[in-house]
Amino acid sequence: MREEGRISTWQLATLLGSFLIGSSTILFPTAKARQDSWLAVLVALVAGVGASWLWLTLTRIQEAPAVSGILLTLGPYLGIPLAILYLWYYLHLGALVVRNISEIYVTAVMPETPIVVFTGILVFLAALAVRGGVEVLGRLAELLFPLLVLAILTGHILIVSTPRLVRWEYLLPVLENGFAPVLQAALSMFAFPFGETVLFVNLVPFTLNKACAGRPVIISTIGVGLLLTVVAALHTATLGADVPRVNFPGLALLHEVNVGDFVTRMEVLGIFVWTFGTFLKIGVCYWALALGLAELLGLEDYRVLVLPLGVIMASLSILVYDTFAAMTTVATSLYPFYAFPFQVLFPLLLLLVAFLRRQKKKAVRPDPKMARKEQ
Repeated sequence: MREEGRISTWQLATLLGSFLIGSSTILFPTAKARQDSWLAVLVALVAGVGASWLWLTLTRIQEAPAVSGILLTLGPYLGIPLAILYLWYYLHLGALVVRNISEIYVTAVMPETPIVVFTGILVFLAALAVRGGVEVLGRLAELLFPLLVLAILTGHILIVSTPRLVRWEYLLPVLENGFAPVLQAALSMFAFPFGETVLFVNLVPFTLNKACAGRPVIISTIGVGLLLTVVAALHTATLGADVPRVNFPGLALLHEVNVGDFVTRMEVLGIFVWTFGTFLKIGVCYWALALGLAELLGLEDYRVLVLPLGVIMASLSILVYDTFAAMTTVATSLYPFYAFPFQVLFPLLLLLVAFLRRQKKKAVRPDPKMARKEQ
């Protein structure tokens, strides 16, 4: 299969960071933890680092993108059904992210515009980037990731600088209801977004220095995780008990920014972060889907599949939810259990089988010294 693009380890790290920022700052599925939401994000971050180690180890053994690695590890009879399930997951996740950002535009920016307009534009632009290959996605992330981080930091510095907006007492008492609600919220936060980084099994094989990919991946995961922890704490410290009742907490906070009656209404920072963060996340899902399907079908070039898959993804994003409330309910209640096999169970199974096959090959390989003695 022809895939000429390659990315550097820095581009891999920025793609991962943009992927984690993506739509995770639109929906924070930590309402059950209440004032301990920031603690739930920290617990999810620890689990997310473990998940990153899992799929990094898997890529070192398989040395192939997800679909090829599955087929090499399990063979065609077991591998093809699992590969199809993963392709569905990539498609479904991409559709969910498209719907997340489209809801922002329909609800808060241009409410009279049909959602299909935003969906179509997003998927079309993502299709152009995906057709350019993984190198285009890497260069986009290299350009946009520092701007995303800068926009997030600037927005939250302005929130803290606005008089009487932040009330740190809202963060107390810590663990008022015990650790169980924190664990429940951490499960949701792990599934969305930390566990979703399993898609990067497809990207590591196209990294220029694959042996050094682990450190930037872990550093990027920890850095963005700590940033999301600060964001969660600030949401709670400003909105308090009202966080679960606000559709877009980040947008509501930026709307309240007022520094010296001069710097006001900074919603544009939030729109910038969500637009470009989700665009890169859509691009990763879209590219992994097109590449994986081409591998499964034995095609020479995945680009012939890009536009048809884009139509399917855009259509699914419109059909997948009826309302924003349904989207929030699924993200917090159902999605963690639906995604857990793809993010943890199946990679563990593949790693175990790949390790056993590797050990078996070592066991049956003849010893060179014994072979020379026999000669």
